[in-house]
Amino acid sequence: MDDSVKMILKKLDDIDGRLKSLERPASDTLRVSEAKTVKIERDPLFSKAVEAMDKYDEMSSKQLSETLKIDVKRAETIMDQLEAVGLGTCYIKEV
Repeated sequence: MDDSVKMILKKLDDIDGRLKSLERPASDTLRVSEAKTVKIERDPLFSKAVEAMDKYDEMSSKQLSETLKIDVKRAETIMDQLEAVGLGTCYIKEV
């Protein structure tokens, strides 16, 4: 065989070995599903926020703050908590 063909075959074997090592994870890597779950601490007004969200199709943090009579920053935190549990995905943070 020609030397250039041998070199190409050797490089292909090297690439194949690298791909196989990438396909099987190393034993010391931590998978996401094995990661420790983080407990999210909910605001005491979380349930009232859920009730308020049921009344409206869309709700901003400002509207939530006015409904619950709280400051906007706390309403944004509650909205983040709602999003974390899957009860809302997109909202506008009032400036």
